[in-house]
Amino acid sequence: MIDYAAGLVDLTSQLDKRVSGYSGGMKRRLSLAIALIQDPQLLILDEPTVGIDPELRQQIWTELNKLKDTGKSMLVTTHVMDEAERCDYLMLIRHGIALAEGTPAALKQQYAVDTIEQVFLKAGRMQDANDGNR
Repeated sequence: MIDYAAGLVDLTSQLDKRVSGYSGGMKRRLSLAIALIQDPQLLILDEPTVGIDPELRQQIWTELNKLKDTGKSMLVTTHVMDEAERCDYLMLIRHGIALAEGTPAALKQQYAVDTIEQVFLKAGRMQDANDGNR
């Protein structure tokens, strides 16, 4: 399992080095690998691929989808809307208040926009307008 997790985040060749010598991106990848080693049924991932190069980011999301296909669940927090778009179900939160929730496709349809970022912005403006009417 260690080899799988290290390989997934492209750290296999770095396993013999001290973590104190790792870059910020390497530490983020190591954190993800440590979470995967436990083989949990629920993964809680806070911005799992921020600061990771695009090629490795794609590889990680491919593996996360494979894990999902085996029945594992994931809770992902992110400010990166294209990452949110990869999730099955979203709750968009701003200032601790839920703006909208649903599947990415349903949210885009509901708000008549093309991206989740546009959903977030439109839902936020709607909330601001409602707050102004109180």
